[in-house]
Amino acid sequence: MRTAKVTLVTNSKNTFVLKDVEMLEQMGYRVLMIYSPAHKDPLRFIANRIREFFLSLFYLPQSVACFSWFNDYHSSIPLAISSLFKRPFTLIVGGYDAISSPFLNYGIFLKKNSRQRMARWNYKNAQSIWVVHKSLGTGCPFVNSGNETQSGITQFIPNLTTPINEIPTAYDSSFWKRNQTKIPKTVLTVAIISDQRTFERKGIPLFLELATALPDFQFTVAGIEDISLFDYTLPKNVILLGKQTREALKDLYSSHTFYYQGSQIEGLPNVLCEAMLCECIPIGTQVFGIPDAIGSTGRIIDSRTTTENLLSFFKNPPLELGAKARKRIQEHYPLKRRRDAFERTLTKPTSYA
Repeated sequence: MRTAKVTLVTNSKNTFVLKDVEMLEQMGYRVLMIYSPAHKDPLRFIANRIREFFLSLFYLPQSVACFSWFNDYHSSIPLAISSLFKRPFTLIVGGYDAISSPFLNYGIFLKKNSRQRMARWNYKNAQSIWVVHKSLGTGCPFVNSGNETQSGITQFIPNLTTPINEIPTAYDSSFWKRNQTKIPKTVLTVAIISDQRTFERKGIPLFLELATALPDFQFTVAGIEDISLFDYTLPKNVILLGKQTREALKDLYSSHTFYYQGSQIEGLPNVLCEAMLCECIPIGTQVFGIPDAIGSTGRIIDSRTTTENLLSFFKNPPLELGAKARKRIQEHYPLKRRRDAFERTLTKPTSYA
């Protein structure tokens, strides 16, 4: 009996993309990956499109379906060839592909150019769209705080007929679990940051402000190696770490009492959910999937939150919140939920008109 094949297209080999590959393989499928990292160089950009064309022609006739992580240039050619061979095509939306933020210079809908036109075409011609949080489909009511940020696919394409389904990422609670004693007065945030835009978007300025206000706490940022790239002075109680392995991240989550997710724009942060599984007490902004992940197990930062309120929470936290945070992620984002979504798509694929 031949092994069924699935094509997966992506411009980034993030952890959650590789988790989907692993899940599909565990389900018995062979995954044929088309990996097209973004390039600004015109020659490499064209080379990516040519490579996508020939790999799509080779892979898609063999595949029962095609999934594309993120909606961008890399999605269009596989989508067109999927249509040619009548293979169902699902776009998986993570955040950037449903946003326009002039303040942060961020989002595929920010500029009216060929990239945006192609993204619109992809949304209209895919058989289905998965969003990691429903607000990426319909819009987040809390994200526009006077900075002209818009969000939600249907806000940009109000006549869209492609079905949008909320299929959150999933987390392995057998791996992500506390493996050491929590160190009191420790706060962690994890984000791969290489430019000022991401530094602002991930809420690092407030993180450093809190560190200054809590000098007896230890604050750790995993993902920044050189603070001199940014226009900020590093408080003495802040430790910078570079990119971490999964095992190293688990150790960091396990040893820290608090986890901070100060993003101004974020779909459903994997690092937040992983930290909660390791019993960190979460603090996060009221945007997109962050408040749904946290629920009542931590503290939500909204327009009414003052620095003084946050400081009192850090100094007197209900310690049982860590165990509650783990339970919440186990209940709301289990592996089975995403696996079932893949199974439905692959066993009862959307038919073509």
